[in-house]
Amino acid sequence: MWFNFRLSEIERGRLERNAKKCGLSMSAYVRQVINGYKPREAPSMDFYKMTRELKEIGNNLNQIAYVANATGQIDAEEYHAIVSELRERVRRIETELLETGEYGDH
Repeated sequence: MWFNFRLSEIERGRLERNAKKCGLSMSAYVRQVINGYKPREAPSMDFYKMTRELKEIGNNLNQIAYVANATGQIDAEEYHAIVSELRERVRRIETELLETGEYGDH
């Protein structure tokens, strides 16, 4: 079903920008708002990059844990290097999120 309504240029621009930020068409954005849902902005590409980095580190830690469980030994040097890398990446991610305002009130 089609439904037409009028918007000012400013309102149309705002609708277009908001929909684009959420990765939605203007129609899909309006339908979500009408149905009581507040559309959220899509995460930036940096979010996906950072998530991928953390998953890689997690996989490395899992591999170390697997070897440690299988052999009863752990490569302490490798473990500490990976933990240091994880801490540094988490620090960098937090810094980036704080700079972009995507980290809320933390």
